[in-house]
Amino acid sequence: MEACFYNLKAPVLRVTGYDTPYPPSRIEDDYLPDADRILDAVEKSMGY
Repeated sequence: MEACFYNLKAPVLRVTGYDTPYPPSRIEDDYLPDADRILDAVEKSMGY
């Protein structure tokens, strides 16, 4: 992104875990990005 910033047609989106401390393993699946969050970011980027 640093080298191509002005050539991008949409802003860079990051799909990561939430901005909180990493949870215990029993709720890890709710913390990590899933397919729905990834697809939402793709749709948002493609609709820009």
